Amino acid sequence: MLRKSSDTVRECYRLAVEAREFALREIDPVRKAAFFKAEDRWIMLAQSRELTESLSDFSSEVRRFLGKR
Repeated sequence: MLRKSSDTVRECYRLAVEAREFALREIDPVRKAAFFKAEDRWIMLAQSRELTESLSDFSSEVRRFLGKR
């Protein structure tokens, strides 16, 4: 079942977009690279949070299922 992303996940993705926008506007190559790295980190954090939330949901469903037996 698909579920709506949490506020935390959406915020991580929003910050990733913001970092990319900064990178694309940046002239200095060192700062540009830093913004692209920040984008990657925000995306990794969002994906990590999504996985954690998904596992938590799955775990709750398993407990609910086993409790009905």
